[in-house]
Amino acid sequence: MKDDMQFIRLWDLYSPLLTQTQQEISHLYFNCDLSLGEIAQQKGVSRQSVSDCLQKCRKQLEEYEEKLGFAKTVEEMQSQIDRLQNAKA
Repeated sequence: MKDDMQFIRLWDLYSPLLTQTQQEISHLYFNCDLSLGEIAQQKGVSRQSVSDCLQKCRKQLEEYEEKLGFAKTVEEMQSQIDRLQNAKA
């Protein structure tokens, strides 16, 4: 579950860098909560193809974060905002 939340966070930031097919499959799986079988049937591919695509997406998103660091920057900024708001209270 924690990995899924991390994936979704990275997906929100970096999904435009994925291929159209990767975007669609990962959207259907994580945002629409479809199973591998349902996605496979909808796309006319095997369940293994869907699984492989999701694994490749996860790897790519992690590599983008490693190189670009946007998620870390956003998290740090949010932490600073929270500290400022708590200091005002």
